[in-house]
Amino acid sequence: MPKKPNKSRDEENFDTAKNYLQIAESPQRISGMRVPNDGWQLPGKPDRLDSAAEDAWRQAGFNLTQDLRLISDGLDIQARFAASGYKPSSRNMTMAGFATLWSRSLLTTSDAVGLVRRAAYQSAVPLARQTIELVSAQIGLTNELDEWRRWTHEAYARNDRARAVEQTVGHYFSGETIAADPDLRVAYRAASDFGRPNFGPSALFAANEANHERYPLIFGDQTFHVGWAELILGWLLLTNNRQLHLALHLESLFPATSSLREQTNTHVQAVAQQLADARRCRVEEYKDVDGRKRLLLTGFRRQPSDQGKRVLL
Repeated sequence: MPKKPNKSRDEENFDTAKNYLQIAESPQRISGMRVPNDGWQLPGKPDRLDSAAEDAWRQAGFNLTQDLRLISDGLDIQARFAASGYKPSSRNMTMAGFATLWSRSLLTTSDAVGLVRRAAYQSAVPLARQTIELVSAQIGLTNELDEWRRWTHEAYARNDRARAVEQTVGHYFSGETIAADPDLRVAYRAASDFGRPNFGPSALFAANEANHERYPLIFGDQTFHVGWAELILGWLLLTNNRQLHLALHLESLFPATSSLREQTNTHVQAVAQQLADARRCRVEEYKDVDGRKRLLLTGFRRQPSDQGKRVLL
């Protein structure tokens, strides 16, 4: 059997994958595909918010207008772009493999934004991590379509003994994609560390003004914190751009109109410019004197007018 080509994040792998023996095409056919008719809108403010969370929603809308607008526009473009996969020439199980994961990443991003706006930052972090995994999985799928095809052949069999349908898990995680992208790699490491019960990040959520002498614990904190908001929304903007970049290069599966493709390119550039703002809170890789790669949090502050802190994790 010819040697399988080296993996790459580039969508050209979709074509080069044909150079080696593939698993047969998926046995299913697309028997229906529903997509939002009018693009996508972020969820509105929930009812009966705590007074602190209500104030956080207001402050986020005022201080993070550009971030929220770009994410909203990005999700709307994504929904309309994905809808192009409904065309008969594209409506196949290969398209469905990407769209299945894409649907999850879109919804996860939308849910995470709602949590950020109400200052539920610690709840939004795991969703940001999941978004990175879902978008990276789609990029990885360009070179590993056989993984999806194999699952489609194994799934939906009848297990008579259990009197159930075999919905095999189909484990898939594209760690190589994350590792190969410097921005995704740092964001994923940070979101993983912040989402777990580690002491350092937990203290940043519950007592972010603490120092060596005092520990001002705020139990169930729901007050606005521009640093947390900028950091998490920045991760969501990053995955938005990676998602749309992939969509632009899967033209045979998602044949969007030229006007939508042009709008997508303009949007991606606007997001990149927003993320390049040196004033925003971000996390970067830092190598200490022992050569250890650590995380450095910069621009960490509660209010936009506050002096940003640098926190080494």
